[in-house]
Amino acid sequence: MSHFDDLFWLVEVVDAGTLSAAAEKHNVTSAAVSKRLRLLEERLGVKLLVRTTRHLRTTEAGALYYQRGKTLLEEFNELEENIASTSERLCGSIRINAPLSFGMHALMKPIHAFMQLYPQLHITLHLDDRFIDILNSDYDLVIRVGNLEDSSLVAQRIAKLRLVCCAAPSYLAKHGTPHTPQELLKHNCLVYQHSMPMHIWEFQKEGIESRVPVHGNLVANNGDILNQAAILGQGLVYHPEFIAHNALANGDLVEVLKDYTNVYVSAYAMYPTRHFLPVKIRRLIEFLQQQLT
Repeated sequence: MSHFDDLFWLVEVVDAGTLSAAAEKHNVTSAAVSKRLRLLEERLGVKLLVRTTRHLRTTEAGALYYQRGKTLLEEFNELEENIASTSERLCGSIRINAPLSFGMHALMKPIHAFMQLYPQLHITLHLDDRFIDILNSDYDLVIRVGNLEDSSLVAQRIAKLRLVCCAAPSYLAKHGTPHTPQELLKHNCLVYQHSMPMHIWEFQKEGIESRVPVHGNLVANNGDILNQAAILGQGLVYHPEFIAHNALANGDLVEVLKDYTNVYVSAYAMYPTRHFLPVKIRRLIEFLQQQLT
């Protein structure tokens, strides 16, 4: 066993929170992991972990060894992946988190095409509209639509998405069609919970921006749900065109304020700031940019 193996087990135990959880994750016995940590402490001549039946914490030396050691392990793993991928046979796994609607309507086709090019890749795709703290997650990429505020992350734009404001013909027949953004104040507007700011819709015409504080009786955390509510005649929605595309094409929804909705939002691929970016991640981002822009 190498010193890297000992370091691996210390990092795994600290990340898992308990020795038994780390052992279970890798299908080994707790006794085997405990022995590795004990031999590591004996070799270094210092206590790294304080363990009780319920709790585990690092000593000062253990915290330093964990922090520096985890960085070394990540860089070593990335180095091996990059070397293994230099032959154009990208391999290994990629864990991606993306918004539900974007994943369903826009992401799956390019992901499928990428996996056809590199069949030795294994991709895990989680669709979730919640905020994801990528620094404290196990995702390799987090894709988000809209403005980014966290400067600690590296983000690359992979798509530019036009926003559309629309409603069902039944709603417009009953409540009238808005012709300016200010008229939205008189309408029931269906709001996406994760947009920032949530109740402000922004429009642009001839270089002039309008920001309207809308209100309505439905707030949801998913764009497709809001789209369905709009089709049922509940109110107006304002979101990326790919969500409303089919409903607009078949007449279930009608676009309004066309002169004002030349507004776009971006989809970004985000990843932690690292010195080494695995080749497979870089290639995937480049492929998504080619396919979605």
